[in-house]
Amino acid sequence: MGEGSAAPQPTTTPTVIAGLFLGTVAFMVTGIQPVLLGALAEEGRLSEAMLGRVAWVEVLALALASAVGPRLLRFGSARRTIAAACVALALANAVVYVSHDTQALILSRVIAGLMEGLLLATTNIAITRGVHPERLSALFLMVSAIPQVAASYLLPAVVMPRFGADSGFGILFVLAVAGIGVAFLLGREVQDAPPPKAAGGVWTPAVLIGLVGVVLQNAGNGAGWEYQARVGENLHFSGHVVGGAIAADLVFQIIGTFAVAWIAWRLPFRVVLLLSCVIQAAILVAMSRVHAPLAYISVCAIFGMMWLGVNPFQVSLLVDLDKTRQAALVLASLQLVGFGTGPLICSFFVRPGNVEAAFWCAAGLVMVSMALYIVAIVLARPRLL
Repeated sequence: MGEGSAAPQPTTTPTVIAGLFLGTVAFMVTGIQPVLLGALAEEGRLSEAMLGRVAWVEVLALALASAVGPRLLRFGSARRTIAAACVALALANAVVYVSHDTQALILSRVIAGLMEGLLLATTNIAITRGVHPERLSALFLMVSAIPQVAASYLLPAVVMPRFGADSGFGILFVLAVAGIGVAFLLGREVQDAPPPKAAGGVWTPAVLIGLVGVVLQNAGNGAGWEYQARVGENLHFSGHVVGGAIAADLVFQIIGTFAVAWIAWRLPFRVVLLLSCVIQAAILVAMSRVHAPLAYISVCAIFGMMWLGVNPFQVSLLVDLDKTRQAALVLASLQLVGFGTGPLICSFFVRPGNVEAAFWCAAGLVMVSMALYIVAIVLARPRLL
């Protein structure tokens, strides 16, 4: 790394609090999207084919806006920009109440995704410019996962049967409205990010290789998440067993991020990242080969704990590779890209009634990411050669 690449001024406590809340608002849809869109499909307002497209365009818009958001926030008032984004997000979520047109729904979800991406950009800045970014990342993943888990259970079990399929979007509307006030807690450091730095000094070979490693590791995990339910269904496990496995995955995601936020953030990130790739690859292979319900639930739980528990250490890697922390600002968007493309890549290896090859593909993606991490670390420290 070049000289003069000092880290920017750390974020203040109000900015961290606002960033975590706004990121939770932005990420909420990623956890309950299947429930929301599935309910619309059940009512015949959305076809099965369109369901996947609507989900994809929103996540893609979210990823894009979160990547460019830090630069957009440098113009004008960041507080007013985020408050306006919350207003637009609230209106986009309200559209489902006034229109049953599929094209209007798609357009509203694209707008929602873009606004969610801007909100997530504040979270990225708050985390990457914090004193301990890996700890803040773990705290954010834990905080944002808790309402997702609660909503994913309460919406289909309690809320939607009583108030209809639109009610899930009503919850997102309320959260967006709350975000309007929270936006004014953001400090000046959000608007000052990213710090001035020549592009060539940020996007070094080590950084670019590290980012590709992040995408591939998340691609492998995304494929595991997408196909874990299919394993149980192909083995003819009951709905309670499959549902229990998914629930165990979600609960252990929270446990894993809590462990990192509490104590594991002190561990050397290089060791954790490299070992995690080996462990995750083994878990993915094991998930495809289990035959007993208890083993299936246990493997899914460990998978969930490792998946989100390791993500904060990806922040540490990028902060180490680029001291300005500018590259780390695109981390969340790349994690989303990886999460979305992993299932697509591995789908080419799926056979009717058999998804084992998809898990081997996912494990391969994770192991390639480990190799890329090693290359990035070595390139950043040529004296170790």
